[in-house]
Amino acid sequence: MRHYRLSPVAGLFIAASLVGCVTSGYHAPPGAGHTDIITEQEIAKSSCTNVWDLLRKRARMYNYAEDRYGRPRYITTKRGKSTIALAGSDSPMVVIDGARLGDVAALRDMPTDAVQSIELQSGITGTSTQGTNAVAGVIYIHTKEASSS
Repeated sequence: MRHYRLSPVAGLFIAASLVGCVTSGYHAPPGAGHTDIITEQEIAKSSCTNVWDLLRKRARMYNYAEDRYGRPRYITTKRGKSTIALAGSDSPMVVIDGARLGDVAALRDMPTDAVQSIELQSGITGTSTQGTNAVAGVIYIHTKEASSS
């Protein structure tokens, strides 16, 4: 029989996972391990004029922060009381037509009529497609311009 030595951090994550799994009444957080797609039809039916407002209305798994002038500052995940959060792991990755967006303020300037679809991936799915930088999930925005070329 082989024995393996775990680092204290790895042991903490394993212990937290085991406690969460055996707790009666444990339920995975909404959206865990799945992808939600906002279609062009849903976008057209919404009363939103920009992507920031559309995400605030439709993607409720995130918290949206604005400055006092109403400009977007950041997006973070909603976490439960017992969730362990690592530094920098609360913000979902935003990708527009394959390019990572550095500043979410640009979402206020992007009109919804330019968007083909928006794909909301959970952290589990996001890490499998984008790596460990996507622990909080991925917001893929597909524009009509990129779809037509």
